Amino acid sequence: MNESTCGCWAIADRSLQWIGKGAAWLLLRRPSTEGERALYAAIGGALVCAVFGGVLGFALSGLSREISAIDGAILGSSLGVCLGILFGSFIETVDSTIKDLLRSYNSK
Repeated sequence: MNESTCGCWAIADRSLQWIGKGAAWLLLRRPSTEGERALYAAIGGALVCAVFGGVLGFALSGLSREISAIDGAILGSSLGVCLGILFGSFIETVDSTIKDLLRSYNSK
C-alpha cells in the first residue's frame, strides 16, 4: 500500500487527529502515545462540530423569538460537541477499516 496517497477518509481522519492532538497538547502538555489516534479524532471532531454548531445556533436564533443569540450559540455548541464526538469516532473507524482491508489485500 502506498502511504503517500491519501483518500477522502484518510484526509478527514488526519485533519481531525491534528486538531485533537493540538487541543490535547494545549490542555494536557504531556507526550502522546501512538494508541491515542481515536481519542484525537474524537476531540478534533468535537471541536470542529462545536464551532459549526455554535455558529449555526447563533444564526438560527435570529429566526426564533424565544431563544436569545447567546442561548442559541450555547445550545448549538453543545449539540455540536455531542455530534462531533460521534463524527470523529466514525471517521477514525472507517479509516482504520479501510487501512486494514488494504493491508490484507497487499499481503496476499
